[in-house]
Amino acid sequence: MLQTTARITSRRLDGVYLELDLWSPALAQALQPGQPILISAGWGIDPYLRRTYYPIDIGTDTVVIRVPPGGDRGHAWMHTLAEGAEIDILGPVGIGYAIGAYVRNLLCLGEGEWAWSLLPLIHHGIAQPCSVTLAAESASSRTAIPANRLPLAVEYRLATIDGSRGRQGRLTDILPDLLMWADAVAIAGSLSFYRRVADHIREQRVLLSPGFVQALYPGSFICGTGSCQACATDIAGGRRRVCLRGPVFDLNDLFR
Repeated sequence: MLQTTARITSRRLDGVYLELDLWSPALAQALQPGQPILISAGWGIDPYLRRTYYPIDIGTDTVVIRVPPGGDRGHAWMHTLAEGAEIDILGPVGIGYAIGAYVRNLLCLGEGEWAWSLLPLIHHGIAQPCSVTLAAESASSRTAIPANRLPLAVEYRLATIDGSRGRQGRLTDILPDLLMWADAVAIAGSLSFYRRVADHIREQRVLLSPGFVQALYPGSFICGTGSCQACATDIAGGRRRVCLRGPVFDLNDLFR
């Protein structure tokens, strides 16, 4: 894990979210898709706790993050930063996604805002090369990933709860054909979303085979080293520190 300083080279608004381009070659080269970074979001030690961000793009020298709106002091401070400002970063945290050499068809499943954290994996999969499909579930078209933010080689399937874009309903309504096509699956969302996906896989494929689905455990981290044990939870057959054993787990490990 590195503790480094990153410089903001660009900032832009995407609706109510702020996207920041962070120039830090050492961090960008160390990061893998699915690994979060911890940012000291304030001057000095206020606020004391770091904020967790999952990069939406990992370049050669630059990492891109999305800062949510809301009343959180750390996120609000991040919204005030101008281009050229420097921030203190700790990362990468834990274990990210891994694409096996046997994978030719990669299926990415995302729920809501968590779907953005799959974008680095999508780029990595295309470069491997793999055929990549992103299937996402969103409340409405306003909160969905725009198609123009994806590489042209990606097939995009979208389900919106209100039917404003794509297919109306849940993501599981469009999964049967995709699950039979995929060699491997990577998902990002809530635990309830993971349970729905797991049940659907068992219906379509009979078994949820170990190694078939990698899931990003949804959470924030304080120290990122396992020392504080704040992220410890019952997972993978015991009480585990997510920042060390994850945050990416085999889906089977989440529901033992």
